[in-house]
Amino acid sequence: MKILHTSDWHIGRRMKERERFDEFRKFFNWLEDLINREKIDVLLAAGDIFDNTTPSVQAQNIYYSFLSSLAKSECRHCVIISGNHDSAAFIDAPSELLNISNIHVVGQASQDPDGEIIILHEPDLIVCAVPYLRDRDVRASNLNDNFHEIESALKNGIKSHYREIFSRALEIRGGLNVPIIAMGHLFAQKGSVRLGEGIRPLYVGTAAEIESKIFPEYLAYTALGHLHSPQFIERENIRYSGSPIAMTFAEALTRKSVTLIDIDDKTGKININEIPVPVFQKLARAIGDDGKIFAELENLAAQSKPGESVWIEITYTGNDLIENFREKLDEFIQKFPELEIFTVYDERAGILSLESAPDVITQGLENITPLEMLNKCFDENNVAEEQRGIFIRLYNEILQELDGEF
Repeated sequence: MKILHTSDWHIGRRMKERERFDEFRKFFNWLEDLINREKIDVLLAAGDIFDNTTPSVQAQNIYYSFLSSLAKSECRHCVIISGNHDSAAFIDAPSELLNISNIHVVGQASQDPDGEIIILHEPDLIVCAVPYLRDRDVRASNLNDNFHEIESALKNGIKSHYREIFSRALEIRGGLNVPIIAMGHLFAQKGSVRLGEGIRPLYVGTAAEIESKIFPEYLAYTALGHLHSPQFIERENIRYSGSPIAMTFAEALTRKSVTLIDIDDKTGKININEIPVPVFQKLARAIGDDGKIFAELENLAAQSKPGESVWIEITYTGNDLIENFREKLDEFIQKFPELEIFTVYDERAGILSLESAPDVITQGLENITPLEMLNKCFDENNVAEEQRGIFIRLYNEILQELDGEF
């Protein structure tokens, strides 16, 4: 039995307002070829299918075109869960129609464990398909809860939800020798994130960080989504496949892959391999003083293949104030048509956009999390600890509504 684990497609993602539909189409063409070449039996997509809750017509077209092709392939099943970027209702909407083609979607969390358990036949497999769990899915709201009580209740609610699903899966399996696989969209403790990857916080505080021990050892494999770098968490069979396309310049050097799980039907032995995803649009960073930056631009041009474009983020770290630096960069790359500078950062002056002056923002602001900003406001206004919990609860509810509605 061959299973392919993917996640975090983020269809519709832009790079500094630049559409990237061509990259997504190339990725799904490659993925379709891989599925046919490797004779994949089951495809898993662990959330963040789209980049936002209201995907454009082009993004939807790419999604459904791929699923249409998948239905005609030798892949027997596909299981898709929603992530924090997705509208759960939107993912669920075509479920009845998709089921006809053995494409199973779980967008919204269910109060009935059977609603998140997918039983597959030929090959026989039980999939615990747990979507991104929103605050309202696992925790009763209480106006009197303080911040720490909210965090504790949320984390305990998530753990309890998974335990119920796994317990029910064991009941369904009974004494049969059928593998059980888990899917989830969450932030596991000890997960690795690069600074600037653009990972949206799942919840206010640290409640998103769930211990890997919630995934029992009897699970054949756990397919996670949310983190963009491929990695395993404590055990080889608890994995993030990562995003297949670099979502930010911080991911420019991150290896991208999908994960192939091969389960021997007779012995139950599992082989896990990462399959590299080709780079469909090269991203690069040039960091240093002006001399180093200009040299790096020349180096990038020399390394580029004919017809290959390179999108570049520049960070100036020199001590000198260079007059008309952006104009000089613009003039310099005119002799290198394959290079395109998207953004210039000056560590002393903040970010300077090459597009327009209104894009100038305070240095480092994009790296401050919502919780950190909220706590700064609390500190500056001397908000009492017991009152902070109320504000955080309301903020969390607003965040969940924005993530969960059209």
